[in-house]
Amino acid sequence: MIKRKILTALFGLMSLCIIGVFIGVAVLMYFSLTLPKITDLNDYRPSIPSKILAADGTVLAEIGREKRKVVELEDIPKIIIDAFLSAEDDSFFQHAGVDYLGIARAMVANLKAGRIVQGGSTITQQVAKSLLLSNERSIARKIRDFLLAQKIEKYLTKEEILFLYLNQVYLGGGFYGIHAAADGYFKKELHEITVAEAAIIAGLLVAPGRYSPYRRPRATVRRQHYVLRRMYEVGKISEEEYRNALNEEIKFRRRPSTPFKAGHFTDWVRQRVIEDLGEEVLLNDGLTIRTTLDWDLQQQAEEAVYKGLRDIDKRQGHKGPLVRLKEEVWKGFIQERRVEIYSKASRYFTIHETEIKDEISLGEGEMESLEKHEKEVAAKLNNNRFVPGIKKDDPIMEHLKADTRQHYEAIVTKVDDRARIIYVNVAGIPGIIPHDNFKWARKRSISKDKRNFYEVTKPSTILKRGDVVHVTIQKMSEPLLPNTTASFQEYIKKRRTRREILRQRYLLCLLDQEPEVEGALVAISPSSGNVIAFVGGGDFSKSQFNRVVQSLRQPGSSFKPILFAAALEQGLGPSTIIIDSPEALGGVDQTLSWKPRNYDGKFKGPMTLRNALEISRNIPTIKIAQEVGVEAITHFVKRIGMNVDLAKDLSLSLGSFGVSLMELTRTYGIFPSGGKKIRPISIVSITDDEGHDYFTGKEEEKMEEESRETTKEVSSSGEEMEEEENQFLAGLRGDRVYDRRLAYIMTNLLRGVVLHGTGRGARGIGSFLGGKTGTTNDYVDAWFIGFSSGLVTGVWTGFDHNQTLGMGETGARSALPIWKAFMSGGMKKYGEREFGQPPGIINMAINKETGRPAAVGEEGSFMEAFVEGLEPGAEDIEERNLEVADDDGADILEDDDYFNRL
Repeated sequence: MIKRKILTALFGLMSLCIIGVFIGVAVLMYFSLTLPKITDLNDYRPSIPSKILAADGTVLAEIGREKRKVVELEDIPKIIIDAFLSAEDDSFFQHAGVDYLGIARAMVANLKAGRIVQGGSTITQQVAKSLLLSNERSIARKIRDFLLAQKIEKYLTKEEILFLYLNQVYLGGGFYGIHAAADGYFKKELHEITVAEAAIIAGLLVAPGRYSPYRRPRATVRRQHYVLRRMYEVGKISEEEYRNALNEEIKFRRRPSTPFKAGHFTDWVRQRVIEDLGEEVLLNDGLTIRTTLDWDLQQQAEEAVYKGLRDIDKRQGHKGPLVRLKEEVWKGFIQERRVEIYSKASRYFTIHETEIKDEISLGEGEMESLEKHEKEVAAKLNNNRFVPGIKKDDPIMEHLKADTRQHYEAIVTKVDDRARIIYVNVAGIPGIIPHDNFKWARKRSISKDKRNFYEVTKPSTILKRGDVVHVTIQKMSEPLLPNTTASFQEYIKKRRTRREILRQRYLLCLLDQEPEVEGALVAISPSSGNVIAFVGGGDFSKSQFNRVVQSLRQPGSSFKPILFAAALEQGLGPSTIIIDSPEALGGVDQTLSWKPRNYDGKFKGPMTLRNALEISRNIPTIKIAQEVGVEAITHFVKRIGMNVDLAKDLSLSLGSFGVSLMELTRTYGIFPSGGKKIRPISIVSITDDEGHDYFTGKEEEKMEEESRETTKEVSSSGEEMEEEENQFLAGLRGDRVYDRRLAYIMTNLLRGVVLHGTGRGARGIGSFLGGKTGTTNDYVDAWFIGFSSGLVTGVWTGFDHNQTLGMGETGARSALPIWKAFMSGGMKKYGEREFGQPPGIINMAINKETGRPAAVGEEGSFMEAFVEGLEPGAEDIEERNLEVADDDGADILEDDDYFNRL
């Protein structure tokens, strides 16, 4: 009976054991099936960030989930390997993936300490953990670590495991792998790393956040000392090396900010890569994305846009001081600004007595020295009307910048109406703002009906002592007297202390403020379609809204060249006469009457089509639109590839629809390109580290599809023609969307706008330029789109919320200066040449006012280009005088700032 019970118990126990074994095997099999595939190093696919590059290789952005660069084991110095092995797994080359003795040791140490002070994981287990890509803490996770570690040991050598380990592990700061850590923390290559620095990196692995030098410097030092001690104990370094490493002062790299260069462009590229390939590919696959951006010209474009917006902003007036401070808080304010400047100038920091100290910092007694200097100089000046100048040996001077984009907060210390000078203090450095640098600062007022251009003469009317303002520095050392009034200079001559006054030097400052107005610029090569420069706003860090491609604004008069191009295709010519006279047109609802007028409110009578475009007359433009017809204009715009939603009435003639800057600029490209549609190209290639191109095939396929659509559109144009064939459509196919001869004539007409018309502000930078201004109703939008033979560039300025820029802020005043500043550099790089004349063009002398052939030596004559057979006097040309048609249904929806309602 007893035996039977024993046997029964043994059988039950065996059954449980068998079941347990089966369950254990099943569990192990289950977890084994969920493990990553690791049979050789080819299975290793780490997450590597992608790079977006400018055309010259400049890195515009590095985008990835993990900052990492994979390095071969033979390129890793022995001292780094020794540091990791000493800190994490000194028996790595002896165990088979799991160190059972180490686990037991760690358990004893943790029990004694009452907390976790050691881990028992081997390097192989840590590799397994990192490859599982999960931080969950569970028994299941531990089992998977255990199984994967043994799987790794089975298929890989110890050296291959070390390779994975040192490239895969997370070391804080967003840095994965030792190369990223060495660069991120010390800005060093691996071979430059010292013993002390190797111990820092190795010590971070166990808990990167807890031991971060940025957050917990005391813990960083404590952990480093532990690693150094372990290296000494296991014989990796000598006692002398150990002592030297303990005493070494380590310079940590300031946490680098990683803003995009060419922010709006780079972000636009990033979004399109994600759209085509997916975000995971971009973040993990180490793509190299090469773009067309010209980095040199991009910087010029950004500077031109910023300066242009600042000039517009100043014409709108001063927003007033940032704040007013009581004198008793000045010293603290000045000290805070000095600390900020030193901190920004510091590329590194050190840890002193477990506290962070910037590479450049406020010196002991520095503030007291400034006070002493000020008192000594004030005593020599013997007059509180004068402010002591710069202390020559002030260390902060080398960290200030004379830069139009670098704003400093300054305290107004004195205003002098007689001298017309504002004295300011910039972080303890005295500066002056002369009259020319503050006269713009009238009270801010932006009105479409009233100019706000008076000059401030008395500084006391705008600022008071203690006001905090933004300034930019123009010169680092400037005498007082040349920046004052003549009467004040005479006053100085009579002072006994004039020599001391003349010795004083100051920062020459400009009263400044951050512009609220926005702007954008895009430049494209008309021959290749390459996007050369791209500025989507004044400051990407403040607004990521992309005003080149996302903003749809009314183009106003900048649409006129498109309309005139359609008119040439319908048989009108440069010398066609149009009557500029007042005519009433039917209103929108047939109950109102609209009486269009020109910008100057005057009417010039008969004028040529050329003159109408050059001086941007609106009534002739409407008459041309009536002659061509709304339907024909709409069809033409669609055929040349301009992606806009046009109104179905005459309001389209004055640009009453929305269009992006990119779309309008690339449309202008049909003129310098000889009638070819421009397809903007911004991405040249997308490759991975194995050279596989993700992009070329897809881009070619897209362009071929667009080309087929264009050919189809051109063909349909021919089918809809009237009985008499239009010669200008006969040769169009593929990307050729406009006749070469007409494109040449349009470049001539738009060149006239620059030489004689609303764009004449640009004529100083080149002889062969074309372009057109644009200004919309109430001065809301200001445009200039123009081109040379090598670049077509568009500029827009305005407020995002459609408020007026202020009276007089036309395209010529607000947008053209930006265009000119950029194109002066662009033409130097891309050259300038005359627009090539195609076959079938005849040049003849024309009277510019009458449009008729000119006699030899006739005053006012010039050479005009015509399509051969359509020149004035040719038998098949019928003379036209375009009047307003008697059409009560004609609608004018927008006045382009040049219409009055009666």
